[in-house]
Amino acid sequence: MLTEERYLALLNEYVGRESPAASIAEQEVTLHELTKLFHCTERNVKLIVRKLEEEELITWHPGRGRGIRSRIEFRVPRGEFLLEYAKCLADKGEYRTAFEILNQYDEDQAILEQFIKWLNDQFGCSEEPISNTNCIDLFRLPVYRAPLTLDPANLFHSFDAHLTRQIFDRLVQYESDENSKVVPMLAHHWESNKDGTEWVFHLRKGVRFHHRRELTAEDVVFTFNRLRQHSINDWLLLTMDRIEAVNAITVKIVLKQPNWLLPRMLCSATAAILPADLVSQNEEKFWELPIGTGAFRLTHWSSNLINMSVNKDYFLGRAYLDAVSIVILPEEIPRSARLKWEKLIDNEARFPTKPESDWNHIEGLWKNCSLVTWNRNKSGPQQSLSFRQAVNLIIDRTQLIHDEHQGIPARSFLPRDSSFASGVFRYDRDAALQLLRESGYDGATLVLISTVHEREDAEWFAEQCASVGINIRIKYVSSSEFAKQDMGSQADCILTCLGFADDEICQLETYLQSQSFLYQHMEQNLRKWTHGMIDDILAATSPEERSALFQQIEFRLHDEAQFLFLVHRKVNTYVHPSIRGLGINRLGWMDFKDIWLTTPICDCDG
Repeated sequence: MLTEERYLALLNEYVGRESPAASIAEQEVTLHELTKLFHCTERNVKLIVRKLEEEELITWHPGRGRGIRSRIEFRVPRGEFLLEYAKCLADKGEYRTAFEILNQYDEDQAILEQFIKWLNDQFGCSEEPISNTNCIDLFRLPVYRAPLTLDPANLFHSFDAHLTRQIFDRLVQYESDENSKVVPMLAHHWESNKDGTEWVFHLRKGVRFHHRRELTAEDVVFTFNRLRQHSINDWLLLTMDRIEAVNAITVKIVLKQPNWLLPRMLCSATAAILPADLVSQNEEKFWELPIGTGAFRLTHWSSNLINMSVNKDYFLGRAYLDAVSIVILPEEIPRSARLKWEKLIDNEARFPTKPESDWNHIEGLWKNCSLVTWNRNKSGPQQSLSFRQAVNLIIDRTQLIHDEHQGIPARSFLPRDSSFASGVFRYDRDAALQLLRESGYDGATLVLISTVHEREDAEWFAEQCASVGINIRIKYVSSSEFAKQDMGSQADCILTCLGFADDEICQLETYLQSQSFLYQHMEQNLRKWTHGMIDDILAATSPEERSALFQQIEFRLHDEAQFLFLVHRKVNTYVHPSIRGLGINRLGWMDFKDIWLTTPICDCDG
């Protein structure tokens, strides 16, 4: 037990929590009482008391004579001590412990608010001195979920994909501007044969990995062969027959069937190119601190902190920032305690703390959809179409928006004005009850699996179901458990939020990735039909034709009530006026490469 922990134990035992800001306090005590408090011998208690005195936390007044008790003089008031102790823990990266201490008692909420205010000031952009003459531009921000992996082949969460894009590059990238087109990245040019079954990519010369070796075609061949072997994202190369290096800077991909979406698919973070030499030598060690060709190089990765430094020789132009530091806070932090530097992803930024009046507000409607998907490969009430339709009709999405969210009701995967879906699901309690009777529902309990991040939605959904007699038991799991291979098969239904950063590609992923809950929950005939539709999508040469085919899949899933849509969420944050270039990308995150400072924050000569 640390000295600080012992002092806090003494405060809780003898001073109480009613007046945390009270000044010096004094209490009578015996060594025997302290042996019980610290669970140690009287000899060790004396050592503890001596250490506390050396740290100037207490003054010990020993009792002299029969019946005269010793006294402890507490030299640091409870509120002051708690705040400084929490700051000390935060400086060491022990954020979970800091919040656990400050959330232990209701009486300490005022101290928690002071700590959050202090913590807020630790984030954002600043100029950090690295010597007497030089500073670096550092961007520090908090997140509430540690990345599960930075291996492109095993990406599952949007945050992981975002970090991967900072470290690695793809052959091509997608610009979702007015023209929305695939543009060069590692490849400066590409072409195909007339039927879309052979593609050739020409690599840029002089692109280097962070360990300074030049990128070659062999790295691309290695990466794609690795991707399609035993990875959860092998769907990305489902049409590939073989890949070969024509020469050091030319790659040829031969497909088993036409695929006009291939360049678009290779924009995915999943297709990020790895250094073949390092991964082959020691793959386990490589993923401890992975290396790519990206705008930033990973320099530290632990459970509490991720540090990245700028790639000064980045082939697409040096980033303005010199470094990025991502502090990983505990997932369990109460939403009321979240910081104004909220991350722009998922539902983390729904309730940002109100900042100072001169801060700029960034808001946008993220391409996302929260939904509940039904497991039709498991026995239970959800096997009945009437039951699934009944639940759809009892969900009042407008009320959900008003109660919990900043966003709009969802009637489709993407937040668009879709006339075809505008009236698919309406709130109708009477019709829901009729359908429930037709389904033969007998009151059985269904298990809904979700993460703590979706707690509000999950509890609201369970309440709506309970209003018509449907019993839902919610099982919350961590983000890492949520991404496990068999998670979908365990649940009767799952509540999740899907992001569609790359419209067509993310829809393909939803239908094809082995860990996609929608894929796992579709019964076999529906899954087979969907795969046939996807073959037609890949063979289609026009975006309009592909869009019509995607809508046909969505129509079928609507008709079978395979899932129910909830809401499309807004993402927003507040930004200090000295910070420029900060916007929301397709993943609902901040593009670190484009962030820059307008005014100096520290006094440096360099």
